[in-house]
Amino acid sequence: MSTTQATHPQEIGWIELDGVHNMRDLAGIRAGDGRRIRAHRLIRSDNLDRLTPAAVEKLVNRIGVSDVIDLRTNFELTRIGSGPLTQDPRVAVTTGSLYPEDDGLSTTPPWQAEMSVMTPTTRTEAMALHYLDYLEGRPDTVLQDMRVISAARGAVVVHCAAGKDRTGTIIGLTLSLIGAPRESILADYAATNQRLDRIMASLGEAAAAGSATRGAYSDEQQSTPPEIMDATLDLLESRHGGAASYLRSIGWTPADQARLEAHLLDD
Repeated sequence: MSTTQATHPQEIGWIELDGVHNMRDLAGIRAGDGRRIRAHRLIRSDNLDRLTPAAVEKLVNRIGVSDVIDLRTNFELTRIGSGPLTQDPRVAVTTGSLYPEDDGLSTTPPWQAEMSVMTPTTRTEAMALHYLDYLEGRPDTVLQDMRVISAARGAVVVHCAAGKDRTGTIIGLTLSLIGAPRESILADYAATNQRLDRIMASLGEAAAAGSATRGAYSDEQQSTPPEIMDATLDLLESRHGGAASYLRSIGWTPADQARLEAHLLDD
């Protein structure tokens, strides 16, 4: 496992909007060739279903969001809804779960069903295996999402419910693919801890769905220590040879890579 530590605190590009708690711009993270991610190109977030009209206008008109990747499951979409951006003709919304196809009418959240059959020794191991299951279990969704990021006209928002596990996995994969330092990937992942209380309070209320999702996000251990992402990237390396090798194995091409770098990185 990597033990590299950041020598300087990484600035976190929080975006403050009514209706979200964990939205941030990945601008400034350095790629392997020395270039940096440009502002308003790659954004990660928690659920967007409570965005206010003013927040939508800021996202679209000031930040330039053209695409949204919604990683939530049918279980969540059925109960909570898809949010205001799905009704905005200026924004293309791509949906796709990182879990096996789930029944939207099921009473058991798919993540609880998956975690219940795992027998890891530590939470770090459990979460790293869980994140790798996203990549190994739904390569179709992963490839789809990476191509949305690479081909977007403007800013892309990647989100799930809390914006930490599924979103963190796709963002960690993307940062690895452009050669970002491990310490930068870990710092970005761990930043969610700064907003965790607000995120979990919002999910716990489940106001938009009444009682339909009550208990679905009730796991007491929701923190995002850097060790979890570190272990995930180590597993990705040991099983698949790293991010680039994994993506090539599921259909990612040199042309895809060139488009991704052209979209994300400065000149």
